[in-house]
Amino acid sequence: MRLLWILTTFILITQTASAAPGAHGPNGEHITNDKQVAGQSGRQADGSVIMPMPDQAMLGITTNIVTQSIVSETIKMSGVVRPHPEGHAVVQPSSDGRFEAPESGVLPSGKKVSAGQVLGYVRYQDTAYELASQNSELQVVRNQIAQTQRDVNRLESLGELASKQELDQLQTRLKNLTEQEQALQQGLEKPETLVAPISGTIINNDIRSGQWIEAGTDLFEIIAPDLRVIDASISNLSHLASLTQARLLENSAAKLSYIGYSPRIAGGLASVHFEHRAAASATEPLLLGQPVTVIAPVDSSIEGLVLPAEALVKNSANLPVVWIKVSAERFMPQIVRYQMLGEQSIVITAGLGADNRVVISGASLLNQVR
Repeated sequence: MRLLWILTTFILITQTASAAPGAHGPNGEHITNDKQVAGQSGRQADGSVIMPMPDQAMLGITTNIVTQSIVSETIKMSGVVRPHPEGHAVVQPSSDGRFEAPESGVLPSGKKVSAGQVLGYVRYQDTAYELASQNSELQVVRNQIAQTQRDVNRLESLGELASKQELDQLQTRLKNLTEQEQALQQGLEKPETLVAPISGTIINNDIRSGQWIEAGTDLFEIIAPDLRVIDASISNLSHLASLTQARLLENSAAKLSYIGYSPRIAGGLASVHFEHRAAASATEPLLLGQPVTVIAPVDSSIEGLVLPAEALVKNSANLPVVWIKVSAERFMPQIVRYQMLGEQSIVITAGLGADNRVVISGASLLNQVR
């Protein structure tokens, strides 16, 4: 019996010694372990969770003592991915006509194209009367060319007896008629060739072979893979002058350079614009129209507790909380206010005191214990 009493006392002393040092609330109040019930695990009446040490190891729950630090303040803005003017091209016909596919066929959206690649042809189609009239005009011009060519050959055969001035006039007339024939032939017999202005990914705006199209219609769009513009909205106009660079919450590898802001306010919000030039090895493309969250530093600092983003979870009331370790097997949730520092980290600005042992890994699993 004495040996059992000594062993029980040793276990209790060990658990007390391994408790989180100085666990306390945001106002310095001490959080005790009085409500822990021996042998009872899971969610407690006060919202805390008791979890044996083997279960903590199995769920990968790790903690760290947090301290106050000063970091650059950041602002969060909602944005949308737009095409960059340098990396966005449209293919339009200059006249009405029917679309004809190239030898490779009509290119579907998503296909990669190179600058100068033929995308299709537009063949102008007149009415029967217009076509007959233009063909008649072309035939007249060709007859005049044939007659003029015979006159030139006749004068050239006379040699020095021919009038130099008359020969020059006939040669000039022959040249003009030839150019006129080429212009008429281009409109009647040769279609307009559509080529890709830049290299990139093509967007087919529902174009099919034989389709009648009008001049100025956007048949295709070509998007360069490495150029984007991010349009974001900001309400605090005092930050406009301090923006320089930014990053995306959804894609930390995407680095943004500040272009400027629109001189017009819409709905009380200013529109700011960032440029993104992707590296050749980028694996996460930004799609046009994709909603994103822009994180940008500003010229001010903030004091708080820096934690990994995975330490923050939501409670049943959808409020942000972090879990602090009160003792070896007891965890307590703390409602906090925070700001994002990027995709991987946050700063707690209220609700949590320094020197607490905070769960930095496995918080989402701990939060689901019932």
